[in-house]
Amino acid sequence: MSILGDSYTLLLRELLIFKKNLATNIIRSLTFPVIFIILLGSFGSAPKNVPVAVVNYDNGPMALNFINQLQLGNSVSVVSEATQRQAMSLLSSDNVAGVIVIPSGFTQGTANKVYVYLDNSQPQSAAVVSAKVDSVAQQVGVNPVAADPGSVSVVTNYAYGAGSNYLSFVVGGLLVMVASFGAVFTSGFTLLSDRQLGNLKAFLTTPINKFSYLISKIAYGTFQSALSAYIGLFIGLLYGATIAAGVLGFLELLWFILLVGLGFSSLAIALAARSKQLQTYALIAQTLTMPLAFLGGAFVPVTLLPSFLIPITVVNPLTYAVNAVRDIMIKGSLPLATFITTSAILLAFTAIMMGIAFILFKNTSEQI
Repeated sequence: MSILGDSYTLLLRELLIFKKNLATNIIRSLTFPVIFIILLGSFGSAPKNVPVAVVNYDNGPMALNFINQLQLGNSVSVVSEATQRQAMSLLSSDNVAGVIVIPSGFTQGTANKVYVYLDNSQPQSAAVVSAKVDSVAQQVGVNPVAADPGSVSVVTNYAYGAGSNYLSFVVGGLLVMVASFGAVFTSGFTLLSDRQLGNLKAFLTTPINKFSYLISKIAYGTFQSALSAYIGLFIGLLYGATIAAGVLGFLELLWFILLVGLGFSSLAIALAARSKQLQTYALIAQTLTMPLAFLGGAFVPVTLLPSFLIPITVVNPLTYAVNAVRDIMIKGSLPLATFITTSAILLAFTAIMMGIAFILFKNTSEQI
């Protein structure tokens, strides 16, 4: 038989095993996303030192006082920018959670407004910025000689994701995490189970291509992880999450979840190929996947991570998957260039992991 034919036959075997334990597998696929959506979607602690860009077109004492008041405490961290264009560029690239513009004439009282642009794709951070600016505006008054003395008013504009909510933020990261976890804890465990039961040795004595065996394991892991993530998506939507990009965005979500499952199923096979005990594999898999999920921004934006961790987020494939999924769910659109780039990164990750898995499995199988 051909590689594809052998792979299909072996995949049917895996699916029959899945069907035999259908109730257990469905419950397992339901439990993880339900628990996390309910727990994480219901609360969230306010972040500290949220970065905001401040554009000061006034430079008078009242404006400087306003900025000094912003810097008091640890709720926001002020980044000064010369122009609004530069500040908005930082906002669009997720380097800051908000932009505050102090207009000319602020000190003289001819302009008693500050303009705030918020990125609600980071709902918790946006809420912190909004609350801080409102608080400072109530404390700082305009010049008493102004024609309309009184408190400074805040004009808020939502630059991105105006209809977003914290639940959509959580669900977006959770989908990617469920897909990666489901892949790692399915593909690797089935390979090790076959090894311990003697099935692997039996397969290797047949004319079945070794690569076909790996493809079937990767395909089954992708199926299981995608199923868990799709169930999580359905539960999240029922619970109140939204997909701002509509039907097209929904299809794009399915695509990225599938790519994450494919890549991490390949990673799982690479890890399991050299592991002899289930306990050892479980320890390695958990130690690897959990930090990757956090460093990929599954729960907090990567911009809020310590600076020494940022290089890890750049090479972490989950970072790109999480960003793409969140853009679809919260911002309402995903540029074609971003879609292509993210897809290419995840496919490249899959190809590399699949190549490593095949090399390691080939070397290990010769010793069985």
